[in-house]
Amino acid sequence: MDISFISDQTFKIKGRTGITLTDPNGPTIESLNGEKKTFTGPGEYEVSGISIIGIPTDDGTLFIYEVDGLRICHVGKLKKKLPENKLSLIGDIDILLTSLGPETIEIIQQIESYYVIPFDYESQEQLDKFLKDSGLTVEKMPKFSLKKEEIIEESSAQVIVLEKN
Repeated sequence: MDISFISDQTFKIKGRTGITLTDPNGPTIESLNGEKKTFTGPGEYEVSGISIIGIPTDDGTLFIYEVDGLRICHVGKLKKKLPENKLSLIGDIDILLTSLGPETIEIIQQIESYYVIPFDYESQEQLDKFLKDSGLTVEKMPKFSLKKEEIIEESSAQVIVLEKN
């Protein structure tokens, strides 16, 4: 599975059976045979072995993508920590896509993913401050590639900074 940063809140997630675009107006799944579907709002959706779960929050809809056995959570413009009832709906997450805001560190601690990919930062200074405050290992790259079997269970989270494509 590969993740590339497109722009704003949009990432391209390429799996074995299709491609997902995490558009803020609703994610789109395109299967390898060209079937394309866009989803908006909360609910559970599946196309070509890729599933999406939309969970409503006070700041919009949070989406969880299940691609190639990996669970990816895109929190959108979430501004504050999640209440316990929403947190329990999310479950285990491998990769967290998060905008940067005042409670980003707390949100990362709540969701406890293996990898964190920040987006929607206003400046390099804001990103640098987040990277320092997080205390996590940081890697910068044009595209993030991962297979489920490559995850080391007891490892601490790592921040991946993706370059715009």
